[in-house]
Amino acid sequence: MTSKLHFYRQETPFSCVPACLRMVLSEQGFTLSEAELRNLCDCTPLGTEALKAVDAVRQLGFTKSAKLTLNLQELISLVDLGFFPIVFVNLLPIDGIRGGHAIIVVGVESNQVSVYDPLQGERIIDRSTFETAWAMMHNLTILIKK
Repeated sequence: MTSKLHFYRQETPFSCVPACLRMVLSEQGFTLSEAELRNLCDCTPLGTEALKAVDAVRQLGFTKSAKLTLNLQELISLVDLGFFPIVFVNLLPIDGIRGGHAIIVVGVESNQVSVYDPLQGERIIDRSTFETAWAMMHNLTILIKK
């Protein structure tokens, strides 16, 4: 798997969204600590709401950022255009752990999806497993865009 993203591991058990934001913003030349992003996103021990994350990056000048519900073809199109979508997945199909998580999609192939997981680093997930895990979170996606 190849990508331009600098990997940052999430610093708390509940800060996957701020960690993903940090990686995507870093690729845009925008450097903030995870702690700063947790504060901007109002991250709590329950996690981070997608809309609060979008509001935070809009305040940083990424005014076209959005919370989206996508289908797989739309996700593939964004990745092909060079975007790094942050998707919400349920970890049960992926790792056997119940709970929501945010990861960054960096590539989609016919049978696999390449992601940056702020807990585990770069990883490849079986495409059908990814689709199930993503669907369990209603295909929720954050797109960061200026």
